[in-house]
Parts: sequence; structure tokens; C-alpha cells
Amino acid sequence: MNGSELFEIWAPAGSVWSPWAKPALFADQALLDAAAGPSAEASPPAPFSSPASDTALVLDLPGEKSVELALLLARGGYRPVPLFNTTHHPAALVDVRPVLRGLASGAAALAEAYLSPQAPPAFLLDANRNTASGPAAPGRYDNRWVVFPQDFPSANFLLAQGIRHVTLLQEWRQGEQPRPDLAHVLRRWQEAGLGIHLQDPDLDQPPLTLDVRRPSSFRSLFYRALTLAGLRRNSAGGFGGIIPQPSSSGG
Repeated sequence: MNGSELFEIWAPAGSVWSPWAKPALFADQALLDAAAGPSAEASPPAPFSSPASDTALVLDLPGEKSVELALLLARGGYRPVPLFNTTHHPAALVDVRPVLRGLASGAAALAEAYLSPQAPPAFLLDANRNTASGPAAPGRYDNRWVVFPQDFPSANFLLAQGIRHVTLLQEWRQGEQPRPDLAHVLRRWQEAGLGIHLQDPDLDQPPLTLDVRRPSSFRSLFYRALTLAGLRRNSAGGFGGIIPQPSSSGG
């Protein structure tokens, strides 16, 4: 199975959410070196055993865990939407190989879930997307990435699809506020009238109502440019680029 075929499984043409799935990571042939998929005995966590048609999920978990949980959620009726907007390289600052393996090994199980085109979405992120595994030195591949409001459906689109609530799934050790880039998304949804909730999928606790604080530079015309200034875009799409050697000049 090549990357295009794999992307079609994760972002089928009939799903209303597929236009937001990111194809960049699916272009890597490392997808073919997949590990075994999750156990067929696995079932979604109890709070998500059946989808709430008016609730979208945002999984901001370590990448591999985000994919694993998404496959369980698919068994319960949620449509996983991968938003991993980065690329792979042997010298990468962010190791995306576990995400690649998960996307590839879980494809068969996802295809067998036979999800409705209108199934509520579960948007997948990597909580480590902007965390480097080492120094950003020349020669390293800087594939750190962030999300912007344009990477998600607008509040109006969500409301038109019957979505009235959004539950953010993240580990409690991250705290009770979303990461700064995601806060720009959730705050917009909140201001448009969507109810925002927070839950740790590892804990048997009901979701908390989340009041997303206004992030720095919210709705600023310069926010996107300022955020991208420290990152590298890839010509094939997504984020990723070699850090060049510093230029030198002689007198």
C-alpha cells in the first residue's frame, strides 16, 4: 500500500471532514515499514463507546497515543481526522516514526470500521509537535509544527453539521488549558457558542467545562507571520526543512 492509498483510508472522499486531513506525512515511504496493528479485542474507552453526534473531539496527545486512541474511537463511531502537518527525515527534531507506523498499521482496522460519512470527527494532533528532541543545530531537520485556525473547520461549519460541543483530550500533566497554538482555535469556537470541554482519556472522570483563556496575539493580523518566523515550511507541504550552516564572510 502506498501513501496515496493509505491517505484515502484515513481521509475518504465521502467524509465531510476529509478536506481538513493533512497529506504531508503520508508521502513518506516509511509508512510501508509498519508494525503490527492494535489488538482486535480492543474497545474504545467507556465514555466514548458510542459517539455523541453533537460532539467533536480534539486529541492533543503524544502522536503515537493519539493514533492508537483514534483507532479505538473509530470502533465507537468517531471519524479520525489526522492533522499531522509535518514531514519525516532521519535527522528530524521531532520523531514522527511512531505516528507513521500507527497510521500504516491501523489502516486495515479503520477501513473495517465502516464509518458513516457524517460520523462526528476526532481531530488528531501530536502533543510533541513543537518540542525538539535535541538542539536545533545546523544539519538537523527542523520539522516542528503548529496548528492555525485555518487547519480546522470554522465554528459555522461545525454548527452546520450539528456539532455543539468540543471535547479536548489531553493529559492532565499538561494542565487545564490547551497549548497556545490550539488555544487560538478553541477560543474562536468558544466565542461562536460552542461548548468546550476537557478530559484526560486515561482517567475515569467526566469531562470538565473548559473556559479557554484568550491567547497572546489572538486575532492579530501578525500572529501567523510571527509564529511561522521560527519554523520551516516544506515545499511539498507541511513543515520541515534542513537547518543551514550559518553564513560567514571575511574582511
